[in-house]
Parts: sequence; structure tokens; C-alpha cells
Amino acid sequence: MKHFVFSIFYLLFAIGSISAESKLDSLLIELDNTLLNEKEYTIQKEAYINNYKQQLDKQNINDENKYLIYQNLSKEYEAFVFDSAYLYSQKAIDIAQKLGNKNWLHQSKIQMARIQAKAGIFTRAIEILNAINSKELTKDQLIDYYYTYADSYIYWLEYQNGFDIQNLIEKRRNYQDSLLQAVETNTYEHAINYGTRYIEINDFKNAERVLFPYFSNVKPDTRNYAILTSIFAYFYEQKGDREQQKIYLAMSAIADIRASVKENTSLRTLAVLLFEEGDVKRANNYIKKSLDDANFYNARLRNIQTSRLLPIIDKAYQLDREYQQDKLRTLLIIVSLLSCILLVAIYFVVKQVRKLSKAKNEIEQINSRLSILNEDLKIANENQNHTNLSLAEANRIKEQFIGSFLEICTQYIDKLDAFKITVNRKIKAGQTNEILKMTSASEDSVRELKELYTNFDNAFLNIYPNFVEEFNKLLRQEERYAVNNDKILNQELRVFALIRLGITDSNKIATFLHYTLRTIYNYRSKVKSKVLNQEIDFEEAIRHISTPKS
Repeated sequence: MKHFVFSIFYLLFAIGSISAESKLDSLLIELDNTLLNEKEYTIQKEAYINNYKQQLDKQNINDENKYLIYQNLSKEYEAFVFDSAYLYSQKAIDIAQKLGNKNWLHQSKIQMARIQAKAGIFTRAIEILNAINSKELTKDQLIDYYYTYADSYIYWLEYQNGFDIQNLIEKRRNYQDSLLQAVETNTYEHAINYGTRYIEINDFKNAERVLFPYFSNVKPDTRNYAILTSIFAYFYEQKGDREQQKIYLAMSAIADIRASVKENTSLRTLAVLLFEEGDVKRANNYIKKSLDDANFYNARLRNIQTSRLLPIIDKAYQLDREYQQDKLRTLLIIVSLLSCILLVAIYFVVKQVRKLSKAKNEIEQINSRLSILNEDLKIANENQNHTNLSLAEANRIKEQFIGSFLEICTQYIDKLDAFKITVNRKIKAGQTNEILKMTSASEDSVRELKELYTNFDNAFLNIYPNFVEEFNKLLRQEERYAVNNDKILNQELRVFALIRLGITDSNKIATFLHYTLRTIYNYRSKVKSKVLNQEIDFEEAIRHISTPKS
């Protein structure tokens, strides 16, 4: 359980830290942008002051109005330009003395004392305040009187920078106590003074109670807002929360710039913190801006404070700049070396690419030649296959014809044996007339020849059962021969059947078929006239009629 609670606490702390860091980054960016536009705020401030000055140019203006204008100009210049603030404060004092108005005179002298204190002329400020009879002051003047006393000693303490300060601390505390008794609750003065006192004694709970509720009552981008946020920065500094301290210092610095407050400390303090954390560039920009503001304000206190820090930060900035330049030079050398290596590598890569391209072209040429050879080989294989099929078909035809021939020869041998037996028997019987009759009968020759043709037709159509159909395909439709199932060829078909078997000599065809040579020529010519396409070699087409298997 303890581990779980610790984990939750750690997680919340981590989330808070990340959020604070993100907010600080945003504020620093906003502060940088505000610094870039600082001249515009100064111009606006000067334009506002010129409105008061223009009222002095009016005719018939009385001393009372002049006093009010001088007093307002002195307040406007109080944190803007010391010389002008001093000038108009002195003019206000002169008018008050001339009019014999003690109330105005006290108010103007308190204003003059505050201006002198901010300029670093502490003894003169204290002298002016000591010369004022506090019993003659109004309540508001008395608050302003004690407030100026306390501030004078605060500025003096800042100037002393830790040397011989005990007496100054006691005096400042005494006047702060008097101020705390004089201010009313629920006022800005009550919040900042009581809040500051609680922070100094480390009573952070009461400091929060006094300060934080009043935060929303102060208008942003004003001198009061800058003072209040600087007190918040002091609050977090005493608590040890550096991130929150920087956040409120940034807010205070932004308000100072936008309100054209040249007498400021927040930007300088923030520069110191950033310098300690290594953000030298930003710290250098901020400290130089603080010095510019101090020179613009023309007061020795801020000049001295800033001048103490500027050489340290500027030196660190220059060292950091030199380090960055050395680092940049080193990087440039490394980049140059890498560029040289890269150029060499590119050279070799290009060279290798060219070799690869050349090799690729050679390979493509070889592949092209191989493709041609493959095509030739394919054609050769096809021709070989065709030749093999033709040989196989020829062998099969031969086998079938040999088989048919042997069968016919066997039949004729059997017939001759039977005839021989018959003749021998009739000779023995003395039947010579019968023998003469048997050997001279023409009907037997016709019958034998018809039987031969029948056997031929059967044998041929067994080998080429689709011969008639393929033959008809070469002829015109009206000239085609009837297809029957009795496996008998007519004379014309029998002639071309012999041509299909390779017997192209008309003499041999005529001898086999017992026709005259002219009859064979007539058959061949007659059939050729029936061909569908007269441009083809008809007999060559007949020789390519194949069996169904092939």
C-alpha cells in the first residue's frame, strides 16, 4: 500500500514537473517575442506621456493644473526615465511651495524621495523623508511615506550587496512594521506587504492566503502586475521551487516590458538563473537588455547591479560561442572528410554501376541469343517430334500393311494349296477337261481381283478411317463423295488412296488397279478440278492426311 501511495505521489509530481517545464518554455518564447516588440511598447508609453505634456502647452493653464500634470508626469517617468521623473517631481515641489499647499508639498517630496531611492541616491532620499512631519500626512500619504522608507532601505540593501547591512535591515523592518499597521485589508498594498513579510519569516501558508486570492484582481501588463508576480517569484525562491520561480520571473519581466518599466529587476534575476542552468545565450540577451534599460533609465543602482553580472555572463557567452565555433569547425572538418569519402564512394559506385550496366547489357545480349537458340531448339524439337510422329505413323502403317499383306498371302497360299489338291485329284481321276475348265475360267480372275481390291480398301480404311472425310474437306461442297460404312472405296478414291500411301507413279497405280495409264491420268485430273482451293498442291495435301491417333 505504501509503495502504491508513493507511486501515485511520484506520478503526480512528475506530471506537475512536466507541466511546469512546458509552461516555462512557452513563457520564455513569449518573453523573447515581447523583447522583439519592446520598441513598440516604448513608443506607446512616450505617446501616453506626450498627452500630459501637450496639456502644459495650453494657454491660461493655472498652477493647480500644472501641479497635477507635473505630479502625473513624475509618476509616469518614475520607472521609465530617472532624469525626467526628477525634473517633473522638482517642478511639482516648486509649484506646491509657491501655492503654499503643504499637502501637495508632502506628496511631491515623498515622490521625490522614491525617485532618489530608485536612482541609488539613498542618503538624499532618507534626508527628504526625515524632513517630512509624518503627523501632517493624510492616511494615504502616510502609507506612501512608510512604503517609500521601506523601499529606500531595500534599494540600499541591494546596493550594499551583503556588506554592513544589519542596521539597514532593522530600519527597513521598522518602517515595514509601521506600513503594515497603516494599510487596510483587501488592498493591493496590504497583499504585497503582508505577503512579503510572511515570505521573509517562511510562513508560506499565510503568504499564500494573502497573495494568491489577490492575483486575479491585478490587471496584466501593468507595473502592479509585474511587482506582484516578482513577489510570487520570491515566494517560490524561498520554498526552493526553482521552476515556479522562473515562471513568475518571466511573467514579471513580460509585464515590465509591456508596461515600459525600465527600472526593473525580474529580467536580470531570470538571466542569472538561466545562466546558472547553462542557457548562456538567452541569459546574455536578457542581461544586455537589463543593462540597456538601466542606461535608458539613467540610474546608477541598476547600472551597477547589471554591470556586475554582465562581464561574467558575457564572458561565459563568448566562451560558449567560441566552443560552439570550435565545435562547428570540427563538424565542418568532419563533414568535409565525409564529403570526400562520399565523393570517392560515389566514384566507385558509379564505376561499379557502369560495369554492372555493361555486364547487364552483355547478359541481355547473351539472353537474347539464348532466346533465339531456344526458339531454334524449340522449332527443331517440334520438327523432331513431327518427324518422330511421322516415323511412328509410318511404322504403324507399315505394320498394319504387313499384317494385312501376310493375311492376304496366307489366304492365297491356302487357296493355292486347295487348288493344287483339287488339280492333283482330278489328274489322278483323269479329269483333264475339268482342269482345263478351271484354269480357263475368267470369272475366277475377276472375282480374285475384286477380292483383292476389297481387302485393300478394308486395310486402308482401317489405317485411315477418316480418309474420305478429310478428302472431302479439300473439295467443293457439291463435288464431295458419299461416306458409307461398308469400307469400300470407288475407283477415284482408290487412286488417291495409293497416292496417300506414297505410290505416285501413274504406271504403278495403273498396274495395281488393272487400268490403262490414260484412265489413271483422267482420274487424277478429274478430281483435281473439283478442289476447293486451286492454289494448293492437292496431292501434297492428300499425303498429309493423317490417322486419328496422329
